[in-house]
Amino acid sequence: MRWMMSYMLVSNEKVIAEEWKKYAGYTVRPLPSTCAYYKELIQSDSNEESFLIYGGTPEIRSIFQELNLKVTLTDQSELIVHAMGYLTNAATPIAANEELIVTNWLNLEGVTDDSCDLLIGDDAINMVGWTQFDLFLSNAHRVLKHDGVFICHLLVKPAEYFITNTIDDVRREYEDGMIRTQYDLASRLNFICYDTNSYAMGWQKTIEQLGINQLDQFKPKFDFVGTFGRCNSKFYCPPQDAFEHLLDQYFHIEEIFYPHEYEYCQFEPVYVLRKK
Repeated sequence: MRWMMSYMLVSNEKVIAEEWKKYAGYTVRPLPSTCAYYKELIQSDSNEESFLIYGGTPEIRSIFQELNLKVTLTDQSELIVHAMGYLTNAATPIAANEELIVTNWLNLEGVTDDSCDLLIGDDAINMVGWTQFDLFLSNAHRVLKHDGVFICHLLVKPAEYFITNTIDDVRREYEDGMIRTQYDLASRLNFICYDTNSYAMGWQKTIEQLGINQLDQFKPKFDFVGTFGRCNSKFYCPPQDAFEHLLDQYFHIEEIFYPHEYEYCQFEPVYVLRKK
């Protein structure tokens, strides 16, 4: 429960699901191009036997439900996984094709060594501190079979220009049409609150740092606080070259895909990683 409350500031399954609906199109949920890419990769490996997902991402679970493939979910919070289940095609906490292992992603206790053919993490690695990325990746490597694949979608450090902007810069670009959507606006507001020491950013950090009064200036077109006020997610987004350097101990990079719906997608690569 303590971990769950650090991620969502509400503790009811149905309420969490309703809150999560608000985030469609924003950085915490995979976009249609990402989902299409996931489906293509999963279908290409559909003859494999063992699939593992970090977390309860409803879009990914719906793909497995549609393809009628058994899949294991891993997360510390049963409540969050159950809540996300209401947003899947099956609209149920745990579908018939799913099994949940309640475990910490940094040790994956309960997941056998060399047992997974395909592992998927949508922004999961960003939810551990940068100093823990190595441990996260080493456990992903441990549970994958020989030649297994890890599909790792993550957020990386935004361009320096976006970090050094002020809220007045962002407002001016939004009013001038340079920032075209509220989805990019939300990310740009987070970017100016990016911590260059810890690589962290998140909704509550942005609300605290910029203040409700400043964020409310974007209303009624965009209500930042009304949208994200109950989401306490914090993401650790390292420089992309540092992430790739760390990867080299454990994985070969087979492909990098970028979703393409919004400008912020340039900082959200999807890595297809083959176990070394």
